[in-house]
Amino acid sequence: MNIANEISRWVEKKPVVLIRFDEGLSNFLNESRQGFEHLTIARSHLVFGDFKLPTLCLLETQEQNKTKCYLGTAKVKKAVSTFDSRLTIKKLRLIKPSALKAIGQKLSNNRFRNLFNRKISDEVLFSALTPKLSVQLIDMLAKDQRNQSAMETAAKQLPQLVRTPNINWAQENAIRSAMSAFGLHANQIPTDVAVKTNAASEVSSIGSYLYEDNVIRKDACQLPGFDAIEQDITGRAVFEKRDERLVIYTANKLPLEKMFGVDLIYVNEISGNIVMIQYKMLEKARSESGNKDWVFRPDKQLKNEIKRMKFPDFKTKISDYRLNSNPFFFKFVKRSVEQDSCQSFVISLHHLNQILESPVAAGPRGGIRLSYNALKGIYLREADIVGLIRSGYIGTHRAETQILSAVISEASRGNKALVLAWEGKMRKMR
Repeated sequence: MNIANEISRWVEKKPVVLIRFDEGLSNFLNESRQGFEHLTIARSHLVFGDFKLPTLCLLETQEQNKTKCYLGTAKVKKAVSTFDSRLTIKKLRLIKPSALKAIGQKLSNNRFRNLFNRKISDEVLFSALTPKLSVQLIDMLAKDQRNQSAMETAAKQLPQLVRTPNINWAQENAIRSAMSAFGLHANQIPTDVAVKTNAASEVSSIGSYLYEDNVIRKDACQLPGFDAIEQDITGRAVFEKRDERLVIYTANKLPLEKMFGVDLIYVNEISGNIVMIQYKMLEKARSESGNKDWVFRPDKQLKNEIKRMKFPDFKTKISDYRLNSNPFFFKFVKRSVEQDSCQSFVISLHHLNQILESPVAAGPRGGIRLSYNALKGIYLREADIVGLIRSGYIGTHRAETQILSAVISEASRGNKALVLAWEGKMRKMR
C-alpha cells in the first residue's frame, strides 16, 4: 500500500492543519515532558472552527533563530470552557525542509505555491489549508525519503487508514506494555538503547537500564492513588484525590533546577508545604567483602546542587508544625531494574551531609561513596516520602510556601528576570 496516496485521499476530505509557534511557545514545547508525543493547545472556539479532524498537522517552531518543521496528527478538538476549545496533537516528528517557507518553494505548481506562501505570510498561528493544496503538500513531502518515517507514524494515527498485521500489532502492543511498565514513552528512549532488530529483543531491552531523566519524567506524571487533572508544557502537573491536591513541577534542566538545585518540586496546596527532590542514579558495585552493593559516588555536580539548596530568610510568622521544615531531599534510584522489593530510597539533605562527613562513606581508594548497604535500611522508601508530603509533616511552613509558590510558578513559565533576581539574592547570602 502506498502511504502517500492513502494520506492524499484523506487530506482531500480533511485538509492539513498549519500551525506556527513563536519562540516562547517553541521553548515550552521543547521543555515539555511529552509535548512531541501528546500536545494540547487551548484557544478560542473560532481558532479551530474550520478544522476537520482527525487529519495531518504541520507545525513550525522557532529555536535559537532557526526553524524546525514537524509532521503530526491533529486528533480531536473539544470544548473545555464557555469560550475555549482544546486541540490535541499526537506524534510530532521532524521533517524536511525545516521551514515552511522552504516547503512552499518546493511546491512545483505556481498557483499552489503562491497560495501556500500567502498562508504563511499571515500573522495567524493556526489555519487549515485547502483540500487541493493539502494533496500537493503531501505529494511533495513524500518525495523526500527522509520524511517516510514521519508520514508512516502520522498515518497510523488516522483511523482505519493503515491496517497493521496481527503479528505486528501483537509485537507493538507487547513493546508498549513493557515501556508503560517502566513509565517510558517512545520519545524518551535514548537512541543507544532503542533496539532496531525485532520485537522480542526490543521488549527485553527497554527498561532494563534506567536513565535519570526518564525516572524524573515518570515520577512527575504519575502519583499513586491520585488522578492527574491538569498538565501543561511548562512542567506543571496537578493531581487530586478527594480533598487532597498536589502540584508537581518538573525542574530538571529548567530554570527551577538552576535556582534550587532539584529535579522535582511537590506543592501540597491543602497542607501548605513544599518538598523538593534531587535525583541520583545508583550504580551496581561489589563491596570489599565481595557482596553486591549499589553505590553513588559524589561529584562536583552534587556539591554545586547542595550549594543552591537554600532560601533567604522570609521573616514570616510560623504557626504550623513540621517534623522537618527543610524541604530538600535526595532520591537514589538503582540504574538497572532488579527483581527485588526496593528500587530506590530517599534521604534528607541533612542526612546526606551527615553521611558525607562520616568515615562510613569513605571508599577503598580515598574517595567518597554513598552505599546502599551501608545505610542499613535507615532511609525513606517511595511510599514513605509521598505519605509525609501528603500529611504536611515535612517541607516548608505554610507562610513560606505562599511566597515560594509564586516564585516557582513564575519561574516555570520562563520569567528570566525573576530567575536572575533570585540568583543575585543567593550570591549575596554566600
